[in-house]
Amino acid sequence: MRILVIDDYLNVEMALRGILDGHTVAGVRDPAALPRMLAYEEPFEAAIVDLRYVQTAATGLTALATLRQLSPATKTIISTTDEEENRLLYLLAAFQFFEPKALLAKRADAFVTRAVVEAIGRGDPSPSPDADPFRRAAALRPPLLDQLVHNRTELGIWQELARFDKRLQIASAAHVHPRTLDVFTAAKGAAIEAVAAHFSRPDRGNGPLPGAASEPAASPGPAASPGTAHGANLIRVIHFARTHEQFFADQEVAGLLEASWRSR
Repeated sequence: MRILVIDDYLNVEMALRGILDGHTVAGVRDPAALPRMLAYEEPFEAAIVDLRYVQTAATGLTALATLRQLSPATKTIISTTDEEENRLLYLLAAFQFFEPKALLAKRADAFVTRAVVEAIGRGDPSPSPDADPFRRAAALRPPLLDQLVHNRTELGIWQELARFDKRLQIASAAHVHPRTLDVFTAAKGAAIEAVAAHFSRPDRGNGPLPGAASEPAASPGPAASPGTAHGANLIRVIHFARTHEQFFADQEVAGLLEASWRSR
């Protein structure tokens, strides 16, 4: 089997060459180099796609889009580390827009890694359940990612939440009325809670996946003033926006989201 590794660290490719001994493994450091490589190489049955890259603004989404366009028969496997705090939304986007065949943690041992790659290459389901929560999130109606960002205006608000921390300042920068911002923060506080609930991991002390909020959502009640509720929601969404700042500012992400909005 011919396997393509798209990862910015050569040592990752070299480790996979050893683990996948008996298969042909080739690698590329940057998704931007994929078109040239695919033009001259024989087709690959599977591709192991790193989610984030240190030396380039391109992400695994760029690689997945290129593979879908230039090598649609190549089965894709997302590779990532649990410690990447801001990976969550990128994974949601990957599974919603590209439907990779598996999610492979870089911490996985050689036996699991080889079993996953060979199963995907044969056309079998992955023996690892790591991708299941992301597939379920993409299958929700509306998908979990759409609950977080539903249109261009909401994307703009998320971007300004990552830059400013004052209510009127954020509203002005996002070109919305402050009351519109209040409605947004209330709704997105609930969406963030849905993310935290969906990705809670009982095997790790019920903690949410990194990037998912863990505190309870603030909501106005009989004893809570509107200002208190708005402030609590604002703090929560600001924290989430800053955790995922790169995602909300990513032009590849914006293009994928806008295409999905047009198709509704």
